[in-house]
Amino acid sequence: MAASPSSPGPRRRRGLVVAIAAAVAVVLVAAAALAYRELRQRGEDRVSVGGVPVAGPPTSSSPSGTAGCDGTAQGDLRFDTEMTGADGEAVPYSVSLPADYYTACKSYPVLYALHGRDQSNATFLPEAERLRAAVEAGALRDVVIVTPDSNRDGRWEGVYDTHFIDDLIPHVESTYRVEPGAAQRLLVGWSMGGHGAFRFGVEHPDGFAAVWSVDGAMSRDPQSYLEFLPGVEATAPQIHLTGGDLNGDRVEAVVDLFSQQGVDFPYEREPLGHDFRLFVEADQQAGWEQLRWLDSQLGRQL
Repeated sequence: MAASPSSPGPRRRRGLVVAIAAAVAVVLVAAAALAYRELRQRGEDRVSVGGVPVAGPPTSSSPSGTAGCDGTAQGDLRFDTEMTGADGEAVPYSVSLPADYYTACKSYPVLYALHGRDQSNATFLPEAERLRAAVEAGALRDVVIVTPDSNRDGRWEGVYDTHFIDDLIPHVESTYRVEPGAAQRLLVGWSMGGHGAFRFGVEHPDGFAAVWSVDGAMSRDPQSYLEFLPGVEATAPQIHLTGGDLNGDRVEAVVDLFSQQGVDFPYEREPLGHDFRLFVEADQQAGWEQLRWLDSQLGRQL
């Protein structure tokens, strides 16, 4: 029976299906290319960082939440992942879990580490993991290390402030087996992240047990930090600052400004180049003074 003039015959239908499939394939390839380019821009397409594989979040049925632990769960100890913020935007972050996370069935404090300019959560995680040497030395109790993202040059302000404080911290405390509350949070920041750590410390003076700002690329307008002075005077946040060859003058300007207001933040200047590794190694050679101090503040009454 001949096909109706108003309907395509078998060959025309097959051709139409092939054309639709080809169009869908083009769209999928384009979407994949776009996603890949975005990952490259964030530095998250890496299959390894420092030779250590970077995978997804833990994959066991109860990998890291607060539902308990039976000692048999398995998963990755380090990974790059993301959550969705209240504004619907992706909030990337990376995690380094203690070696016994899946077997010890205990909770851990959290150490948040903020990256510098032109870095990301993924590229800074290996740098932050240098702090685990203090754990091995007994200077710092075992911690979950989390590196948030400030889009390479977000200065940890605006949306990157909101994503970190309002979105990521509650997400971490509800998703991973960590001790909840500000008394169990440490904050370390490097370069641009040193500015971010100090800013978060004075903006949210009851948000962290202790803060270490390392060679911070402080605001060119130090007076801008004084908007947070009333909260600092009322709460007395525990913030230590270290300056180096590059940003020492900027750090000192901020320290001197607060000192003039009657608030003294412990500060030291090291003759070191602008490399986070150098500051970690210097602290190690000094017997982990800064890391021991951070550890001593965990659990304090805020």
